[in-house]
Amino acid sequence: RTGKDVLVTSPGGYRLEAGGGTRDYGEFGRLSNEGYRAMDSEDYSGAARILREALALWQGPALADVNAGSHLEMETRRLEEARLGALDQRIEADLCLGRYRELLPELTVLVERHTMHESLHSQFMLALYRSGRGGEALHVYQRLRGTLVRNLGLEPSAPVRRLQRSILKASSDITQDALLDGRTAPEPVS
Repeated sequence: RTGKDVLVTSPGGYRLEAGGGTRDYGEFGRLSNEGYRAMDSEDYSGAARILREALALWQGPALADVNAGSHLEMETRRLEEARLGALDQRIEADLCLGRYRELLPELTVLVERHTMHESLHSQFMLALYRSGRGGEALHVYQRLRGTLVRNLGLEPSAPVRRLQRSILKASSDITQDALLDGRTAPEPVS
């Protein structure tokens, strides 16, 4: 099936033909919420598994084969933001489980794709640092900062700046910061 089979033009608007009574987005929402609850209860293993299951329902960009007018374009952005939120939380769960090295290839691509997404950048910095690549983590911060200043005239948020300072401090101090060595969960970036 193509996008034109799912979203059908009809007199007066569009009709969603989900087929077979399934609605992937509804299932995605249900699983995402379940994964968020697992994160809230610090069940990182369960959260990672559930959010992976939710994200597996995605097969490419939302409404990719549909010519989007202004209303559909807004809906597409909403769907993509929901996907990115679930992805962010799944990565956070994997970080809490110590899967730093496994996350590096995925985060490398994500920060290139989402050049101003502070949470993904801070997750990448943390994964790099915990993988013994502190210099590269600081380089990621500098790239993010340059992009934000150049495009928005803004400095990175306080949690991202604190992470950068912690990495700098740990590089010059034998005692590592609790945030960096995994004894505490990273502060969420809003």
